Order: sequence, then C-alpha cells, then structure tokens
Amino acid sequence: MDLNEIHVLVIDDEEFMRGMVLRFLEMMGISKVTEATDGADGLTKLMNIQLDLIVLDVMMKPMNGLKFLKTVRIGMSDAKRDVPVIVLTGSDEQSVLGTSMALDCNAFVSKTESLDILKSRIMRVLEGPLEIKKTAEYQSVEVPEIINTARPPDQPQDSAPSPTTATEVPIEEVEEGAVVARDVMTEDGYILLAAGTVMSPSYLSRLCDISEIIELPSIWIEK
Repeated sequence: MDLNEIHVLVIDDEEFMRGMVLRFLEMMGISKVTEATDGADGLTKLMNIQLDLIVLDVMMKPMNGLKFLKTVRIGMSDAKRDVPVIVLTGSDEQSVLGTSMALDCNAFVSKTESLDILKSRIMRVLEGPLEIKKTAEYQSVEVPEIINTARPPDQPQDSAPSPTTATEVPIEEVEEGAVVARDVMTEDGYILLAAGTVMSPSYLSRLCDISEIIELPSIWIEK
C-alpha cells in the first residue's frame, strides 16, 4: 500500500498532540493530512475532503470524539459510515473504551505509544476488512456527556458459565471464530463485547489493543 496516496484526518484539541501525530504520519510517508480541533470542526472538514482514515482524540470540547464517532457511524456526516477510525487515548478511562467499542472504532492507540505502534495500527486498519452494523444499533449507543465524570451503565452481573459449556481463555490465545460465552466487561461495568459475539479478526485486534491500556487478561469462550 502506498501511504503517500491515503488521506488522514487528525482530530485533537491539543495543538501539541496534533503536531506530534502529524510528524509521525509524515515520517511514515503520509503527506495528505487534514487537521481539526474538535469533533464539530472535524464534521465541517469532512464536507470538503475524501478520507481514508481518521485519527480521533476523545476528550475534547465542545464536541467530544465519541459524539463525532457516533455521528459518522449513523450516517449523519459527509464521510462513509465505515470509514476507519483509530481512537487516540491519553488515559484508561473505561467509558471511552466501552463506548468506542460499541461504536466500532477500528483500533486503539495510547498517546504514549511509539511511532512503530501507531504505524502497525494504521497498516492493520487499512489492510483489514471493515465491519459495520446497521444504523439503528449505533443510534442506541449512549454517549457520555462529560467523559471524565461519566458513570458506568448499570449492568447485571452474570455468573461465570459452567466449565462444561465454556472455558476461560487468555486474550492472546483466543482464536478467530470463537464464540463469547459471557459479556466481556471492564472493571467499571462497561461492556466491550456481548455474549454470543463471534470473534472476528477485528474484534480480536481491538481487544488486544485494549488489553495494553487496561487489565483484560482473559475472557470466557464457548466450548
């Protein structure tokens, strides 16, 4: 893939961080880059460009990254609903991770990661299959108004599945096609994947991304 041919939108309200991401992209050979200072500015920029990828910060004002992502996924922007989106996060805020998964971001990158990690995520996203749900599923996703003070949703605490029907498997050992036997949740109660989900390469990759940010050692898989 010729990275010089792709167009990337970088959305971050911190000028320093935008500049650093732009330098990383330039070092990778990506020269077509558009900047936006928050989600609303990002939606405006989408009116004038054809995009291949979005690198998206989340904790921004007045329009945060999750609201922007939801707007894109429900088809209320000028971008394709399935445009690849990499979430750039500077914290382990679990409401961000859970909501980003529900809105089908394509990858996560911590702001402290190296150029090599960012490059590997970009290549994985651009070369891998894109998965998109029906609009109604994204419309039902509740986006926290203020990320830093967002309360986790109330979720029933289901008991562990019977060892005769399911087994607990480390994240890195879960195989493609495995079926999730129990909701995969953060410690704060945000669902990352619901029981019954079939593990695609995209789901596996994103869970591995998240496991580098928060503790997510294993999940229950149907036998």
